[in-house]
Amino acid sequence: MFLQARWPIFLKPPKNYPAGLIKPRLPNNYEDLDQEEKDLADYKLKQITASKAYELRCLLDNQCAYDAMNIPEVYRELFIRCGETWEEGPVPIRACLIAFFNSWHDLGLMGECPYTFSEEDIQIHEMQFEEDEEWAQAREFAKEYLNTDADGWISPEIDFIEKVEQNRALFNLFAERMVGHKSLDDIRRLWPFAKGI
Repeated sequence: MFLQARWPIFLKPPKNYPAGLIKPRLPNNYEDLDQEEKDLADYKLKQITASKAYELRCLLDNQCAYDAMNIPEVYRELFIRCGETWEEGPVPIRACLIAFFNSWHDLGLMGECPYTFSEEDIQIHEMQFEEDEEWAQAREFAKEYLNTDADGWISPEIDFIEKVEQNRALFNLFAERMVGHKSLDDIRRLWPFAKGI
């Protein structure tokens, strides 16, 4: 249900989308906006209206999918992060567990949360999470820049030697930026395409 109940890519609602039976509206200060801001507000209203139409059609035609789309994000994240732990490490799933711990009663769950996190645990996690996010962004950038996947596969049509050189240059750039924060061995261990560097 979590994998199937999602917004179609072409209808994905904008950030801060008002879910539920809420009529989309233009901003209250619409008349005070300049023409460019009005055009942007009109575009956002169209986007929200299309998303709202899809959401309400789901409610009428597929209650199960509608319910799954409106389950709190922490459930979906936990489901997704469990499958990624072997590749991403424990930090993203720990973020989900902390979110459960912090909102146990708000989620309507019975009893007490079966695990706890101290303030110190949460602060340590937040530092690790920030660092993990930086490395995740670096990996995504490297994959895009090198035109490869998570395993480092390069299409046969692409000049492999050129990609190896680009990888080395990108690694050196990140290594320079991380001097003082991480050892070269740690950077090599974390770099997604370190083989041969």
